[in-house]
Amino acid sequence: MQEQLNEKLSLLLDDQLDGAQALSLLKATRADPALQAKLRRYSLISQALKSEQCAVARADLVGNIHRQLETEPAYFLPRKKGSDLVKKNGLAVAASVVLAVVWLSAAQVQRSAAPNVDVNTIAQRSAEAEQMNARFKEYLQAHDNVWYVDNNDGVQSYTRVASYQQK
Repeated sequence: MQEQLNEKLSLLLDDQLDGAQALSLLKATRADPALQAKLRRYSLISQALKSEQCAVARADLVGNIHRQLETEPAYFLPRKKGSDLVKKNGLAVAASVVLAVVWLSAAQVQRSAAPNVDVNTIAQRSAEAEQMNARFKEYLQAHDNVWYVDNNDGVQSYTRVASYQQK
């Protein structure tokens, strides 16, 4: 039986066992520490024959690493990267608010410095409109046909002068 296990271990390392046999062999090695040691030795021999380089580790290497990791304090905790982004966004919002306040206060100062500017411009525009209305009235009076007829007694109206006369 022992020779069969040794042969199966050798076939397992050479990847010549089928899946079911490999699975049953691995279950058997998990339960037997002597078989585990033999598998490690065969693995080491196979590695040395194939690559001519050999790395030997102690059997309890993994257990020692786990124990050391459990006793070691955690100095390097992961940092949240979002906190830096939040600070930058907050700074940008604060700068925007300050800019808006400065702009609104400058506009308010300009309005309070000249409160009658709007009234003055409206008065100036209404005076210009009255001048234009007066000039328009003069133009209408100058070009009104009724005015020519009414004020010039001996003169015919323009429509009578320009009409076609038959002989």
